[in-house]
Amino acid sequence: MSDYMSVFRSADGQEQVFKAYDEIMAKWPVPYEELFIPTRLGSTHVIASGQIEAPPLILVHAFCASAASWYMNVEGLSKAYRVYCVDIIGDANKSKPYRYIRQLEDFVGWFNDLLDGLLIKHASLAGNSIGGFLASNYALQQPERVKSLILIGPAATFRQIMPFYLNTFPAGMTGWEFLIRHAVKWCENRVPFDPAWKELFHKTLKYGKGVSQVFPSVYTDEQLKKLEVPTLLLLGDRERIYDLNLAMDRAKALMPDIEIEIIKDANHITALSQPEKTNAAMLRFLNKITATE
Repeated sequence: MSDYMSVFRSADGQEQVFKAYDEIMAKWPVPYEELFIPTRLGSTHVIASGQIEAPPLILVHAFCASAASWYMNVEGLSKAYRVYCVDIIGDANKSKPYRYIRQLEDFVGWFNDLLDGLLIKHASLAGNSIGGFLASNYALQQPERVKSLILIGPAATFRQIMPFYLNTFPAGMTGWEFLIRHAVKWCENRVPFDPAWKELFHKTLKYGKGVSQVFPSVYTDEQLKKLEVPTLLLLGDRERIYDLNLAMDRAKALMPDIEIEIIKDANHITALSQPEKTNAAMLRFLNKITATE
């Protein structure tokens, strides 16, 4: 459609990001389908792998990370699950929004449309950073459609994320090279990213502009107490967006059905920096949920 909004600063910038994205997809270790699901916010790009009859697992990425960021995880996860890696609409990726997204409620409707378009009644959701915040909000609003929830370094949710806004967000807002270099290094926190994905992350920060104006927030005590979906909280021990102990303490005190694991030598993009450890923790949790059905 001609009325899609661009999520890039220029056509050349989009081309460079898509080239880096496709180079990651050339490394995708298992067969996949690329789907475009119509939703009320626009056309949502989804990468699907695994047997179609397997239990569905929806993976939702971090800020400027894109669905391609799960390429080190999909092989292990798709052996037992139908894995859908979703490009968050409004972020700089291959999804195509119709308009600016200004309300958190818009993403609840978007998730409904996404699941309906994939012919899924309910699924397990796993989200990193902003993806974790959006997934947890959906579980709070539509618990009947969420079988289980995996939060990987969720943005805000339990604690404020001022370090993120100071160190990473300015790079995406300006596209300035020195801020991008700082943001990438700050996120890595001495655990270097794979060079191919680092190139994609760098270009997305440089050329993306996004059209989502929804920012993650900290849930109230009452909201967290109502989040009764079985939940796994995964945190890299090199996480920098908030104090890990304070986040864990609040989660344990308020959420009725939560498990917590710390992934050693993992940064904010935990599943990418330590894919085998992250997969093992996710599969232990997911298999236990499946076994109780």
